[in-house]
Amino acid sequence: MKKILLVLSLFLALAVLAACGAPKPKPIGNVGVKLKDDHQAVQFYQNQLKDNPDSVVNLTNLGRAYYNLADYDKAIDAFKHATNVETYPMAVFYLGLSHIAKGDLETGFDILTNFRYTGNADVTEAVRSEAKRLRNSGDVTTEAIAQAMFKAWDEGLQKDRVANTPKK
Repeated sequence: MKKILLVLSLFLALAVLAACGAPKPKPIGNVGVKLKDDHQAVQFYQNQLKDNPDSVVNLTNLGRAYYNLADYDKAIDAFKHATNVETYPMAVFYLGLSHIAKGDLETGFDILTNFRYTGNADVTEAVRSEAKRLRNSGDVTTEAIAQAMFKAWDEGLQKDRVANTPKK
């Protein structure tokens, strides 16, 4: 019942935004991710890729849905495709996490310790330093690694926002 109300609320909000002339987001895939319906998101992004098979955003979102479904081989394929098209930081980040989640810690940590977010030194440094720390920390679960890496990403973004906020 809560999901139905959430979906209805989202569609109502989209209708209001559309009436105001705001740009319309592509709701199906995004709604699928918001509701944690990753199967729906996979279907949506696969359909989107039929029109533009090299869309790094859609490939990355498809990979994230597969990652959430613990289908790491398909996630890795999507992230590799995205990074072959363009060095897209989120795809590279999730590629490293997917290898770690799959149990290939060496490859995953190699990717994350060499991670680079062009134009965002704070995220680059946060991800790299946390990956180095975790690589050397010994017996840490893949889930704990993922949580720590997401936290590092968020902290890097926050540091960048603070650094780039105009002072009054």
